[in-house]
Amino acid sequence: MQEVRQQDIKVTYICPGSVNTAFGGDRPTEANSWQLQPADIAQVVMDLLSMPVRALPSKVELRPSKPPAK
Repeated sequence: MQEVRQQDIKVTYICPGSVNTAFGGDRPTEANSWQLQPADIAQVVMDLLSMPVRALPSKVELRPSKPPAK
């Protein structure tokens, strides 16, 4: 990010928590519906793309709002 920001290139990392997908050998299931959905991550990407030119979010952490109680 530091090296390219003067060329109007923005770099943001998105750090998602549990996402209900098949990534990593997991399976999307109703039992895991508490997890983030792929559409939730896509929404963050869309929001980042619509940020004003003067704003540079460098990191976004996104976690499920209600994970199962332990």
